[in-house]
Amino acid sequence: MNIKSRFCQNPKTTTLYNSQVGALVMICSVAYKLSSLPSIVNEYMASSTTWLFVLLTVVDTLSFVLVYAFFHDGGDEELSSNKAYKIGLIFLALFLGFKCVAFFSFAVLFFTVELYVGVPHVIVVLILIAPVVYLGTKGCSTLARTAEIFVFMVFFVVVLNLAFLEADLDVNRNLPVFSMEPKDFFAHSLRYGTWLGNCFPLLFVKVKNKKLPYVSSSYAVTQILTLIVVFFGVAMYGDSMKIIGNLLVEISGFNQLSTEIGRMEWTALFVVIVSGILELAFLFYGVSECSNRIFGCKLVLQIALPMVAVLSCTIPRSPQVVADLSHQRIVGGVMAVFSLILPIYFVILKWKNRRDYLSKFNYVREKKEVTK
Repeated sequence: MNIKSRFCQNPKTTTLYNSQVGALVMICSVAYKLSSLPSIVNEYMASSTTWLFVLLTVVDTLSFVLVYAFFHDGGDEELSSNKAYKIGLIFLALFLGFKCVAFFSFAVLFFTVELYVGVPHVIVVLILIAPVVYLGTKGCSTLARTAEIFVFMVFFVVVLNLAFLEADLDVNRNLPVFSMEPKDFFAHSLRYGTWLGNCFPLLFVKVKNKKLPYVSSSYAVTQILTLIVVFFGVAMYGDSMKIIGNLLVEISGFNQLSTEIGRMEWTALFVVIVSGILELAFLFYGVSECSNRIFGCKLVLQIALPMVAVLSCTIPRSPQVVADLSHQRIVGGVMAVFSLILPIYFVILKWKNRRDYLSKFNYVREKKEVTK
């Protein structure tokens, strides 16, 4: 098989069981929301951190419902030759590409600041980019099967650390709802749009249902766990949470089991590393599929995106430059707007395409009846 036949194929919608989609939803909604984001939010929002996460959950849920309305019965398959659909995919590729580069910079910072202090970030970049590109290139089926293997481990570790948490908690640190003026609260909330729309690559998937509602239950459980972790984090650290590098890892250090079996931080490190790599690979897969539908070849953005990610973490003096850019008010606001506009746009295209098809079908049927 030559390079052209390998990377320049007709776009094909991937069919997954809803249990596999549920696994992807959980894996790809944990790592960066529970590692980098809480401290960033706390820096600006103080005691309103938990309530900002509630707002993000509401917006993200609306976005996910729209995405699900598009992909569950194969919206991508129906619109594969639609020009308006390809225009939307250009903006989707930019959206997912920026998310991938931003999250990649956070991953590099985690390895170089939290784990391996003093290791040149160039080395970490080159090592980290390899599994991301490999898994993303293998496709959504491989990512879904991998997610199925790790999703129960991730869920068990998060629940274990919450169930055996032993720390001084002051839940009043989560109050009041608005520790600042409401207008300032909503103005600052625009900074965090980059963390919305983690499940957009599912637009290229078609769901084959099993009996249980795996997708909705998985999404609900993930969002509830995220809010609980953030709630406990604020109750433990208050306004000082802004200096916490990784909330999930920090919380795992206050595990009652530590007195019996030793340090428990490694359990959270496992969650962050595995789910972080899978989420990056999932975003990379989404950009690849956009490339295949826009240019007729995956290779275009499969080469461009890793190069941008690597250069953005090696040319600046620190990956922190890209990380800080991702939560600027203008950048985050644009990402937040697109997290809602894009799924609305795709759902409208799907509805319009089906309406036109039904109109055409009814016209042909009526014409046949008149002829008879």
